[in-house]
Amino acid sequence: MAPLPAMLRPASGQSDYYEALGISFDAAEEEIRKRYHEIVRTLHPDRRRALAGGAEALERFHQVQSAWRCLSDPTRRLLYDLRNFGQSSVGSFDAGDGAAEELLILRSKEQALSDVRNMEVELDRILTKEKAARGVLVRLALYGDLRLREEMLFLGMSGERAIVADDLVGPLIDVSMPLQCLVERHTLVLPGGAAASKSDLPGFYNPLPLDMGVELSLYVLYEFRGSLHEVIVGDRETLSLPVRRHAIPVEQGPRGPFSPANTDLIRRRISRGPPKHSDSPRKPAARRGEGAEAAQEADRRASADNPGDPVSPRASMSRFARHWSTAEALDESMVAYRLHRLLGGGKGEVTAREFLAVALGAGSALALAALWALQEKRQRT
Repeated sequence: MAPLPAMLRPASGQSDYYEALGISFDAAEEEIRKRYHEIVRTLHPDRRRALAGGAEALERFHQVQSAWRCLSDPTRRLLYDLRNFGQSSVGSFDAGDGAAEELLILRSKEQALSDVRNMEVELDRILTKEKAARGVLVRLALYGDLRLREEMLFLGMSGERAIVADDLVGPLIDVSMPLQCLVERHTLVLPGGAAASKSDLPGFYNPLPLDMGVELSLYVLYEFRGSLHEVIVGDRETLSLPVRRHAIPVEQGPRGPFSPANTDLIRRRISRGPPKHSDSPRKPAARRGEGAEAAQEADRRASADNPGDPVSPRASMSRFARHWSTAEALDESMVAYRLHRLLGGGKGEVTAREFLAVALGAGSALALAALWALQEKRQRT
């Protein structure tokens, strides 16, 4: 069989695992193993120091490692092929056959459990080294559909307590042990890309392998240098640990897995409008000093403040306050405001980073002006 036709390759410009190893789509297991060892001999960290372009070589090394982990295992290779190309040289599979899909899921679970059993010795070795160096220690890692259940939405947004697995839609799996085993020299890098998936990693599996409508995520709570860190990434995003911005402030606790996919749920919740508390609709309550028509006109102006923003906090408060109780209006406005901030704010609004940059620039200018004035005064005297 010739290399996979270009029309079946991933749409993005990023290479797939076959290209990363430089092999054909129907390459045999022995050919994959031989090619992997040929490449890794030149890219291994112990030899990479003597080569130029260390950063590029490191990225290439991680790509080759990811490709090898996936293509060296028949089950993971089959899932990878079906997910990205719709066909596989490993075996035939009818995507419309429910029994075949159940068998595929069963094989994936069995492979993941086998991987975990084989990791026990390696896990002890890695934990010993990481604890001694106060390196990366994975406390919790969850992989799957990490969206909040709708009834837990307000709790997740309020931050009253950490989000736990029971608050999530699922299905999801605990991958703390497999992820810890991928830590190398106090770092962890999982390359992303259009053809990549965390389900290709040893000890991972996708419980919905052929459901392309589910957005999978990976949440990691880890310790580094004695401090807790947390991060959540999409299934095809690159994950790098440790990173300073993952650090959790000492006065706060972990937030838990809050998936970016929750923004869609919040939008739907707001677009449905206020709930019906009785069979007869309530009449809009006039504001103090205003008639009903004036109140409606004020609402229209509030919505016009951000015409391209369907979840403007001001518009949401105006829309809901007339129909809901005070507590309900406040809760809904809080959700609208937080979604507004998650989406980057409205047109013309300044982000915290932009404000900090301007403040630092202004402060520097004032300091230079004061220094210049002081030097002028000294010269005159």
